[in-house]
Amino acid sequence: MEPVGSAVSPTAVVFGGGFVGRAVCTALSDAGRQVTAVVRGTPEPALPAGCRTVLLDVLHTDPDVIRAELADLRPGVVVNTVGALWGVDETELAEANVTFVERLVGAVSALPGRVRLVHIGSAYEYGPHPGRRELAETLPGRPVSGYARSKLAGTRIITDAVDAGRIDAVVLRIGLAVGPHASRHSLLGGIARDLAGRPDEVRLPPISGVRDIVDVRDVAAAVLDAARAHRVPPVVNIGSGTGVRLVDAVDTLFRVAGAGPAVSTAARGPEPSERRDAGIGEQPLDIGLARRELGWVPARTLTEALRGLWDSVGGPTTASPSTVAVDGESIHG
Repeated sequence: MEPVGSAVSPTAVVFGGGFVGRAVCTALSDAGRQVTAVVRGTPEPALPAGCRTVLLDVLHTDPDVIRAELADLRPGVVVNTVGALWGVDETELAEANVTFVERLVGAVSALPGRVRLVHIGSAYEYGPHPGRRELAETLPGRPVSGYARSKLAGTRIITDAVDAGRIDAVVLRIGLAVGPHASRHSLLGGIARDLAGRPDEVRLPPISGVRDIVDVRDVAAAVLDAARAHRVPPVVNIGSGTGVRLVDAVDTLFRVAGAGPAVSTAARGPEPSERRDAGIGEQPLDIGLARRELGWVPARTLTEALRGLWDSVGGPTTASPSTVAVDGESIHG
């Protein structure tokens, strides 16, 4: 059932046109929504046909302008995929992951009727929970990195507003998203592009760790389910529910690309002063709440996610065994 307000307005407004934002725009458009993406610059690759684009630097725009733009669009659902991830300082993290969320909550709360806000959070918000088999929404947030702390602060702004009755919203706390058009700054996105562009000279630094990896198209499907649900919990985990060794994910990508086994021979580059995944454990997400409350389950395998990534970078069907230099931050990101 659609949330109150969306039956009147089939318009969906998506803030952000990057990796996750593009997938969300596609899913909403395919479902018959009239989609408007509010982006800071021309997205690459382009957003799906039929998706209207509004250029607006939401991080440095007067809140009244954001409020007026949203009021003019009269959406039934608003999705926030804006977020700072790589290579930014504490100020930039706060602007994108905290201040903008606060402004968006204010803008959504001023809209007439009930408008569903769906916000993309991060599994990194949980921080370390030794001894836990899975990470459930009832666990307290114990973030260590500046990135994770800023994402949790944004989540709390939204959940506090929900508790106060100001907005109708849900935070989708996602695992490591992979799939078509993954960022070149991410581990798997960077490797795929290097395999496609320099298949004979790809060098991998040592890779370790376990992550809950989810196809970005499944994330987008979860957004659609959250927009349609009659009621939503304040926070819902969206992941595969399974831990995957990153080295196995890289080997799978090499197989998808038609390359030989990944070989780790390069020395690790200088580590950033603080990793965005600092302090996190290796437990997968508990996705039971998503199944019960949203009717959502992941539909794609890791291989399908990596095939989608490989196809999106236009890689050749075969590649020589090789070794991608990826910076330390991207290794686990």
